[in-house]
Amino acid sequence: MRIKRPAWVLGFIVLAATSTLPQKNEKAVRSGPYLGQKPPGLTPEVFAPGIVSKEGDQGRLFIAPDGSEIIYWEREPVNGKMRIISILNKGGLWSAPEVLPFSEEYVTMEPCLSPDGKKLIFVSNRPRSGKGEGEKLPDLWMVEKAAGKWGHPRNLGGSVNRLDIVVQPFYTVVDELYFCGENADRSSGGMYVSRHTGNGFSEPVRLEGDISSGLFSGPCVSPDSRMLVLHARKDGGRFRKGDLYVSFRAAAGNWGELVNLGDAVNTEQEEHGATFSPDGRYLFFSRASDIYWVSANILEERRPKEL
Repeated sequence: MRIKRPAWVLGFIVLAATSTLPQKNEKAVRSGPYLGQKPPGLTPEVFAPGIVSKEGDQGRLFIAPDGSEIIYWEREPVNGKMRIISILNKGGLWSAPEVLPFSEEYVTMEPCLSPDGKKLIFVSNRPRSGKGEGEKLPDLWMVEKAAGKWGHPRNLGGSVNRLDIVVQPFYTVVDELYFCGENADRSSGGMYVSRHTGNGFSEPVRLEGDISSGLFSGPCVSPDSRMLVLHARKDGGRFRKGDLYVSFRAAAGNWGELVNLGDAVNTEQEEHGATFSPDGRYLFFSRASDIYWVSANILEERRPKEL
C-alpha cells in the first residue's frame, strides 16, 4: 500500500528553488461569488478560465469561508516554479492573482486552507533551519493569518513530519489533519490523520481499510464530514492514469469502501487534487493542468443504498 508519489517529489533534488518571478499588480478582475463564474451542474466545467485555469498547472483550490480569498497552487510554465497564489475580494471586487510572498523562494505547493480561513498548511522543501538551500524531500508547514495578513511559516514538527516524505494535507472542520506519507525507501507509509490541539498536532494514526490500499493521493473531506474524496489507482478503475473515488462515512464512524465517481467525472486524463467549496455544494479538482468544478450532488449519486 503506497501513496501515489507525484513526479515533483524527485524534482525537489534538481529544481532551482531560488528563481524569482515578478508579482502582478493588475486591477481587480471580477465581481460576485466564485470570481463571477456561473456555478456548474452535474457536468464538470473549467473554473475561471484565463484567470485561475491558464497556462501552466493549477491545483488544490480553496475558498475562505467568508468568500474573501481564493487560494491555490500553480506550476509556472516557463521554469516550473511552484508557488501558492492568492486572489482577494475587496469591497466586492476580486484582485488579480498574486503570489504569496513566503512561497517565492522555495518549492511551495499543495496548500490546504483550514475551514475557518485562519490556517494555511502546505508542502515545501524550505530548510528546517530557516535559511540556506532547500531540503531534498518535503515537509508540512503552516502559516497563520492575523489582521488580514499571512505570517511566517513554521514546520509542523516531528509528530507529523516523522516520515521522509509528507504531502497532500487536508484540514477538516473537526480539526483533523489528513495527509499522505512514506519513508524514502518505501518501507512504511500510508494515509494518516492527526488532531490539532492547543499543544500542536497529536501523533498521527495510520488509516486502514480500502482508502489506504493500492496507490492513492490527495484526501479531501467534505464540510459535513460525511464524504472523503481521493485520487487512486485501483483494480476496476475506469482509466489507466487513475480516478477520483469517494468513500462515505458509516454510522460507526469508519470510512467505507471507495466508490469510483464514474465517467461523469473521470476521463482518460488524470483527475486529482479534490477540494470542496466552504458550503459543500461544489467539488473542485484538477484535470490535466486545469482546475474544474462540478455540483457535489454528483457524489450523492454514488452513495451505496445501505448508507
